[in-house]
Amino acid sequence: MLHPQATILDSVLQKLRDEVRVEQFETWFRGFNLVQIKDGEILFSAPSGFVRDWLSRNYFDKIQEAVEVACKEVGEPSLKIRITLDTSISVMAATSDQSVQNVVPDVFEDLGSGTQGVGDGDVQTPRDHAVANNPPASLPSTGLRPVPSRLLAETPLNRGYTFEQFVVGPSNQLSHAASLAVGQNPGRAYNPLFIHGNVGMGKTHLLQSICHSIKKRSQPSRVVYLSCEEFTNRFILAIQSGKLDLFREHYRTADVLVIDDVQFLAGKDKTQEEFFHTFNSLYNTQKQIVISSDRPPVDIPTVEDRLVSRFKWGLVTDVQAPCYETRFAIVKRKALLRSVDLDDDVANLIAERVTTNIREIEGSVIKVIGVAAITERPITLALAEEALQGIGAPQVNQISIPDVISMITGEFSITARDLTGKSRTQKISLPRQIGMFLCREYTDHSLEEVGRFFGNRDHTTVLYAVTKIKKRAQTDKMFKELLSRLSSRLESGTFKHS
Repeated sequence: MLHPQATILDSVLQKLRDEVRVEQFETWFRGFNLVQIKDGEILFSAPSGFVRDWLSRNYFDKIQEAVEVACKEVGEPSLKIRITLDTSISVMAATSDQSVQNVVPDVFEDLGSGTQGVGDGDVQTPRDHAVANNPPASLPSTGLRPVPSRLLAETPLNRGYTFEQFVVGPSNQLSHAASLAVGQNPGRAYNPLFIHGNVGMGKTHLLQSICHSIKKRSQPSRVVYLSCEEFTNRFILAIQSGKLDLFREHYRTADVLVIDDVQFLAGKDKTQEEFFHTFNSLYNTQKQIVISSDRPPVDIPTVEDRLVSRFKWGLVTDVQAPCYETRFAIVKRKALLRSVDLDDDVANLIAERVTTNIREIEGSVIKVIGVAAITERPITLALAEEALQGIGAPQVNQISIPDVISMITGEFSITARDLTGKSRTQKISLPRQIGMFLCREYTDHSLEEVGRFFGNRDHTTVLYAVTKIKKRAQTDKMFKELLSRLSSRLESGTFKHS
């Protein structure tokens, strides 16, 4: 069972998510955490002073109302709220010396403000005036570093990301079936489950659906869901705060670990090492592991072979761009979720206009409904055409480094691991140099960024490759024709279907 504080935080965030628009929630509540409940008050932290001030001025009443409802749900008395700056990192930096003294673990204590009442990290509101004038006494010094509130925080799940709301089609049928099996029988059906696919294909929806499904079971399990980037950041924070043992206990004893966008492990050797041991600990105790990525395990550059091998121990499955029928069903479903029954002609227009990205499909549905609401006009085909003007048109300069790598590996019959590895044979080095050249020609990435994608090579290596390819194209007609053909395939996107 969750600790009451974690339950209250989860409930408050869910209610706020229902109260405000998605973009507002993502902007202002992403780093919003519950720090402590004490003496009839609940203290929240914000990631910056600007966010703290904005929340206090614009969302104070909404947060208070959400807290009151959450408290009733868990049988707690009503609490008054305060919002403070997340000072955990600055406190850690100030207390890194082994001989640290006078560390006050009470988060209600002013942190070095030198003034009476509310400290530098707090924004005073009428509701906490009495507390500010009568601050609680400091606890005696313990010499212990406080646990950063972010270290073990639960990542909120999107309540709409459930299996019931997932539209199944030929492009995602296997991934959906596997996810459903894992949600019903974690640790036994497919372990690990590795789902890969391009951005906006529904991977996060499936991962969170698994989490919701497992949490609803009669015997709830401790489910830990977070992005790979957040796992990395928390690992660094654990090292900085001297809480590595606590970090390891939290993640290695979970019943279910769900990591989104694991490709961000690329190039992070220490995090890979930590994740490797976390994976082993969970797998050996038959705990469920679910992972998503924008590419198959073997194509993730600069990830250790032993991790790639483990990713393939269970089931590796992909989600592809949805077919027309699936897109049409998604449009209708997304509209119904907003209490709108779209005419088939309008749904057909959106399904034909947006072909590759489910998030863009949802965005198009929202835009059509929004334009109709703002202009107070019925949703007709003419209105939809007006609202979707420019959407679905060919995009210029939308080629990515993964696109270049995918085309090069297919053209030269090598793997992405070969391309980003250490081999210097002509079979590998020439495609690598061509790939670097094309990345500089077709993307806005710097020399350093291209180098990181090609196995953490430095900018001088990339510059050398670009210069060499240019010179050879000037003197070698056949080589110039090869570059021209590759460029044409890259611009047209035909390599994605070959």
